[in-house]
Amino acid sequence: MNLSRIVTGFLVSFIFFVFILQWWVHPSVTPEIWISLLGAGLCAGLLIYHGEKETGFITLAIIAGSSLALLIVIHATHVTTAQDIESFVGKTSQTLTGWVADIPDRRPEVTKYKIAVTSVEKNGISQDAKGFILVNDRGGWPRYRFGDPVTIRGKLELPEVIDNFDYPAYLHLSDIYAIVQSGKISPGPGSRTTGIFNQILGFLFDLREKTEAQINRVLPEPHASLLAGLLTGSKRGIPDELMNAFRSAGIAHIVAISGYNVTIILSVLAGLLFWLPLRWRFPLLMTGVVAFTLFVGAGSTVVRAAIMGILGLLALQTNRLQVIRLSILWTAFFMLLYRPAFIWDDASFQLSFLAVVGITELSPLLKRLLKLVPETLGLKETLVATLAAQIATIPLTVFIFRQLSLVAPFSNILVAPLVPAAMLLGFIGMVLGAIYWPLGLAVSYPAWAFLEAIILIANWSSAIPFAAIKF
Repeated sequence: MNLSRIVTGFLVSFIFFVFILQWWVHPSVTPEIWISLLGAGLCAGLLIYHGEKETGFITLAIIAGSSLALLIVIHATHVTTAQDIESFVGKTSQTLTGWVADIPDRRPEVTKYKIAVTSVEKNGISQDAKGFILVNDRGGWPRYRFGDPVTIRGKLELPEVIDNFDYPAYLHLSDIYAIVQSGKISPGPGSRTTGIFNQILGFLFDLREKTEAQINRVLPEPHASLLAGLLTGSKRGIPDELMNAFRSAGIAHIVAISGYNVTIILSVLAGLLFWLPLRWRFPLLMTGVVAFTLFVGAGSTVVRAAIMGILGLLALQTNRLQVIRLSILWTAFFMLLYRPAFIWDDASFQLSFLAVVGITELSPLLKRLLKLVPETLGLKETLVATLAAQIATIPLTVFIFRQLSLVAPFSNILVAPLVPAAMLLGFIGMVLGAIYWPLGLAVSYPAWAFLEAIILIANWSSAIPFAAIKF
């Protein structure tokens, strides 16, 4: 009896049914469904009893996976109560008290704050409330940090779909169910949020802001924003014209933080450490990815990307594909166990998953096709990982951005070797710049050259007639 088949049946059925159940999200199900699943389980038991053990156990695993998926979706279904923040939505301004619950998203004209609300004052009466809201602060000053207590004056609204973009679903991934389009924020009562976990998060979020500020010290725009996008997934400073060029060229996925980005970093490090035995190389690589994750703030997006990136590296460096496939499935299982909406609405999770699957399944073929590429400094390994991840993510990027780039194969091949070099040199230049600015500036010059080449390829590719077909 093949145990891996049984485990694979359980994991695949769980992931598949969680995906399917996005079109059915409800806090309960009818007894008939549970009776049907129980009946199917009894049939599987009969197969086992009559000697068809492997078929019976695989069937039982599939039933168990689908049943668990149903339970998880039921448990994750949000049911609004009288204290939930969305129940306070109204036509007039209100005063809300809470604290900054995430790293602020600072943009040129607005700063977006995720606020954990603790109370709402309505008609002069203060009421306890719970939940998260998104507040657009157009004042820009003072600048609040994670954990700061704040008071918001503004009108609570429910998020709405924007130009076919499911904005409510996107916000629900962060447990945000109400927004204040234009709020006045002032310091709130009390002191900064305490607790070891919150202090660690506060330190990491401050570190990420300093990281992005340091990038701006050593690079001009739009190169600084592009490097920030490659390293942290932040697209806030990238001009709209450049992002549109990236989409038309089919390379917008390089600035969506995912397992692709982290895998590229790991592949470069693996190439630099090629002279070490595999058993010594992996601890250093794991240390590298943990350090990178902490350096950019250790947000949930980066953590998921780091896990997927590590799996992608394992797939690239080992020949035990069956074990790697199971590892990928187990990773997806635990992520969806925590939050099933990842597979429904989280483009980062989807891109990470596809990138790692691409590296796992396409790398052997690409290695054969690129057999003439030299192994020096891990060049071949990096190129294989980059192309495999990009090929696997192209269909999803087409679906997300509603356009098919006809020049994507051409532009991706040109960009593939440039992205790892830009990320590595930019990262080194940023770190050295924090220690000794002239040295960091010197390293940033070649990083600028690679970033400039990426920008030029995007602009040239998007300028080709009929470069992209929009839907």
